[in-house]
This record gives sequence, C-alpha cells and structure tokens, in this order.
Amino acid sequence: DLSKLSLEQLFNNLKKLNVILDEGSFLKYANSVETPEDFLNLIAFDKDIEIQDQIYLTVFELWKRLLPERKCLTIFLDELDNHIFLYDIDELENDETLQDLIANLKIILDENVDMGMGSEEAFKTILKYLAHDLENFLFDYIAEQIDIENFSYATEIIDEFYPYISKKIWLDFFKAKIVSFEDVSTCNEMLISIFNKLIKKPCLDLQLAILDFMVKIGDRDLFIGIVKLSLPILRNEKDFKHLLKIVADFYLRLDEEKQEKKINDILLKRSKIEDKNVLTKKDEDLKKFNDLIRS
Repeated sequence: DLSKLSLEQLFNNLKKLNVILDEGSFLKYANSVETPEDFLNLIAFDKDIEIQDQIYLTVFELWKRLLPERKCLTIFLDELDNHIFLYDIDELENDETLQDLIANLKIILDENVDMGMGSEEAFKTILKYLAHDLENFLFDYIAEQIDIENFSYATEIIDEFYPYISKKIWLDFFKAKIVSFEDVSTCNEMLISIFNKLIKKPCLDLQLAILDFMVKIGDRDLFIGIVKLSLPILRNEKDFKHLLKIVADFYLRLDEEKQEKKINDILLKRSKIEDKNVLTKKDEDLKKFNDLIRS
C-alpha cells in the first residue's frame, strides 16, 4: 500500500530502481499509452521481472493520483479490492460506493461475455487481478443483505451474478433463505434439491451454513440427513464443535431435552481440546454422536 507516500517519495522509489521521472515526464509518457501496464512496458521492458513488479506498484499509484480520470480495468479492480478490504474489517462508512462498484463489475463481465468469453471464464479472469476472494465476498454480502431483510437487493445480486459464479449451489441456498420468509414449505423443497446435489459433491462449509439456518426452521429428517452427510468430512475439532453446537440448538427447538443434554455433555467434555486438532474417524465421541443422531 503506497497510498500514504508523497509524490516525491514515489518518484524517489522509481529513482532507486533506475527509472528517472518527475510529474511532467510521467504525464508525457502516460499520454502515449492506455494503461499503467502499457506504461510499465514502455519504461521497464528490459528489466528483470522482480524489478518490473516493484516499478509497477509505484507507477500504478502515480497513475491513480495524477490521472484519476483515466480509469482502466486494473484501477477499477484495485478500488473494488480496497472496498472489499474495508468491508471485511468493518470500516466501510457506507456501502453506496461498494454497490456502484458491484454494478460496474456486472457491466464489465457482461461486456466480456458479449465479446465471446464464457461467463465463468470471465469471472475467473477478474479474480486474477484481486487480492481478495471475490466469490466469498459476494456470498458474505448477499448473506448480510438477507439478514437485514433487504431481499430485493440480495435477489438482484444473486440473479445478476448467477451465470458467473462457479459455486452456484451457494446462491441456490441464499434463494431458499429468502423464500423461507414467506413460504417455509417451498424453502424445504429447495433445500432438499440442494441436499441431493450435496450427496454427489459434499461441501462442509455450505452444509454447516444450511444446518445453522435450519435450526430455526427446517424438516427434521432433512436436517439429520445433512448432519450424517457432514460427519465423514469433518476436518478438525473446530468443525466438530460447530456441528455439535448446531445440533444441540436444533434439539432445543424441538424440546428434546435429553438429546440436547447428551450433545452438550460431549461439548463440555471436549472444551479444552484445541480447535486446530485433526479429528480422526476413530474418535469415541464422534462415534457416540453418530449413535445419538441415529436414535
């Protein structure tokens, strides 16, 4: 992050890399190219890759400062990256600009598809320019919109990015969550459809998210089915405790106090085990838990 450096410091950075420029010469060179990448090729084509990388970072920052009106894909994606970072650390003052960036991202993706690129290929190409996981960010952002009951905007993002995202099953889950606010029966039908896909290709993180959602509403048989599907793919102690807590909460909702207590007893017993510890299939509590949910 070079944003806190002065122009003088930035030009000194270039000087240390044997690139002698000032503001006037920088603008002169910039007028003959379209992007910061073209600028780099113009002034550092004969340098080693590692040196080019260092020069590029400084050129990129200078381009943003001295040519704010000349935005290109990498400048746009850098801004998107910064806003995702602020969102992740909860320092985004408001998300109006972020929403504009998401809308512009959709336009860029559509333009690439119109030029003959495949939808998912276009999305993967964008990912190469970002430091953050764009797909996971969109999932988090959609989930937040659902939590605050901004269903129309959540649905808009889902529909607009559905062709581009590879993990479409997550978007199917978000659709089911939105439907649940008006029609629990239809929601459960949608979850059954998702479950059938997970049987063929399990995804622990999604399964835990679905189970967590189903604590408040959800069919008992389907819930237990997803729990059973999750047991063989638990990775570590953290996953196991997470699953135990969800299932205990589910039994609490059903007023099945005996089952709830048995599971909480396992949780209490394992409270001092470190979350990072690998969970083995021979674990006695895992076997005990498996027997409990079958009873």
